[in-house]
Amino acid sequence: MRYFPEKRPTVKIYLHQYGKKELEAYSVYARVLYKRTKLELSLRMKAIPIDWDFDNNLFIPNKQYNIHCNQRIGEFRLAVDTAFDDLKRGSVQPTLRMIREVITGKKVKNNEMSFLEYYDQTVEQKKQQTTVYRQSTIDQYVRARNHLFDFLVRKGWINIQLGELSKNFINEFENYLLSHQIESLGRPMMRSSAVTNLKRIKAIVNEAVRAELIEKNPFEGYKVQHDKTQNISYLTLEQLKKLEELDVSEYPALSRTKEYFQFLCQCGLRYGDFQSLRCYNLEYSTDGLLWIRMEQQKTRGTLHFPLSSIAKKIILKYQGNKTGEQYVFPRISNQTLNKHLRTMKIMAGVKNKVSCHVGRHTFAVQSLDAGISIEVLQRLLGHKSISSTMIYAQISHRKLSESILLLG
Repeated sequence: MRYFPEKRPTVKIYLHQYGKKELEAYSVYARVLYKRTKLELSLRMKAIPIDWDFDNNLFIPNKQYNIHCNQRIGEFRLAVDTAFDDLKRGSVQPTLRMIREVITGKKVKNNEMSFLEYYDQTVEQKKQQTTVYRQSTIDQYVRARNHLFDFLVRKGWINIQLGELSKNFINEFENYLLSHQIESLGRPMMRSSAVTNLKRIKAIVNEAVRAELIEKNPFEGYKVQHDKTQNISYLTLEQLKKLEELDVSEYPALSRTKEYFQFLCQCGLRYGDFQSLRCYNLEYSTDGLLWIRMEQQKTRGTLHFPLSSIAKKIILKYQGNKTGEQYVFPRISNQTLNKHLRTMKIMAGVKNKVSCHVGRHTFAVQSLDAGISIEVLQRLLGHKSISSTMIYAQISHRKLSESILLLG
């Protein structure tokens, strides 16, 4: 069995020079890191650059004052270690806030709690409420937190407190998401994704306001800017035909992906609902149609609709002898499925984007083109508001206009 040493706080000492003009002397700061949280404290001493050992982050011990300061730095490191050990012995999970209170002797007020610390604390509480918050929702909070952490590190605001949040902070974060390359994406974030992340941040801030930890809500009067026109990707009938006629029989993974995508294009399920579909969600009506009845993961609304003959054939193939709570389709991640779809798109010579969600968009657009009413489509897609469904109507109307213009 491998031994993993206990994670402990690490301390880095540095001169606080960032964003400052050249000065004769700089303040000495300590940066304490523990479990992806950061605490920065002034050690209330100054150093001139020629007296500072930048390799070892200590004073050069060439005079009595420098030796004394090095002793104080050593005492600070020891104080952090001692506070951590004392808290552990007290059967609590130490946080940097607790450590700060121990070594400074000051109780940190609630509105002086760092935003990240409050965010983590709140999300941890949500994780325990399994009947209220789905794992997919928790995952969104975690992703938003990771983007927030990267932003705060970049700005040097890692210890920004609840009471320091402002509209400027929100504007800066939104601009960061939309204009800076996000490491996990390799590009700036699309506005729809940025809006999702901002909504999660706003939800945490609103909880802090309700708990009276923030006097003025920084989101008050702030409007998240949505794109006026949404560029939704979908496939035409010609492109669908290219994918359907693609021979991938030599590649089992691609063969399954091809059928999964056909199913999504036939019923418009989101990836999460497609993967959570169980045998008990299938039911036959008196006229012999096979229906799906399930609770949506995203909105918790009920989906109830009949399947086309193509969708029915695919679903029965994968259901086989499964019953009850067994999943209809094999487990596969969204990333893997989309990777296979990108491979097939290249093989078939399809220029448009192809993904699981494109299958949903394709179903919506093709349904309207086939004459299905917007009200029926709203029910099929499980939209709470018809305004969400109207986006597809705009696309369908645009296609009609373009077709008329081609006639001359």
